[in-house]
Amino acid sequence: MKRRNNDDRLMGGHKPTPSEDAPQMANPMDFVTPSEFVQLPSRGRYPEGHPLQGQDSIEIKYMTARDEDILTNRSLLKKGIAIDRLIQNVIKDPNINARSLYIGDRNAIIIHARASAYGADYVTSVQCPACGEVSKFKFDLHDHEEVLGNGWEDADIDNNEDGTFSTTLPMSKILAKFRPLTGQDEIDMIGGKAKDATNDIITKQMRRFVVSFNDYGDAKTVNYVVQNMTAGDSRYLREAFRLISPDISMQQTFVCKDCEHEEVMVVPFGTDFFWPDR
Repeated sequence: MKRRNNDDRLMGGHKPTPSEDAPQMANPMDFVTPSEFVQLPSRGRYPEGHPLQGQDSIEIKYMTARDEDILTNRSLLKKGIAIDRLIQNVIKDPNINARSLYIGDRNAIIIHARASAYGADYVTSVQCPACGEVSKFKFDLHDHEEVLGNGWEDADIDNNEDGTFSTTLPMSKILAKFRPLTGQDEIDMIGGKAKDATNDIITKQMRRFVVSFNDYGDAKTVNYVVQNMTAGDSRYLREAFRLISPDISMQQTFVCKDCEHEEVMVVPFGTDFFWPDR
């Protein structure tokens, strides 16, 4: 006796095709990395011709596994450019050079990229200034303030409307022209060796942000004045530079769990900033 095909009996002889059995899955290759807009502390106060001139925000992509690879690349870490490479990767517009951005705008991108990837809670080890006890403390990366770099308005500083500012040094009466530092300046100050980043930091920084002294902008003149100006002029110029530099202020209240000492401190960005305990 011929055995009947049970499937034929139940389905009326019709066998379902894969497309009728279940909806077709989306092609994973069509996945688009989500993005967000980050407000720029500079509010687009860039020189004419810069792609971000007049723009108050920049679109960045969420960090990916490839970006995590960058942060663990020994070669990039040794050269001190891993973070720089990360910033370039997350900027959505390929026409924007990450190194041309002001350091404060780059800091805003870093903070938002980290918060989007791992959350706004940043748990790190903090040493109590009072008792010296080291403990874990949680900071909120969303709790920050923008420094717009407009402090020059209430100081004896002139805005040249071309991305530079001018002021007269009180002791020497030399006219100094200067500007905010960019990512390229930061890389140049490191000089390819992260371990040397703190050597001669005061004069090294001034040589980067000074455009000219009495309209002499050649390296020889700038270096000579930076090296030989009085400490009073140096301090005045560095304060003027701080007033015109956009940035992100990350100060939060720390409370020691051991001695209950309370103090407002700058959020410490350690090696665990991009690698939180999960």
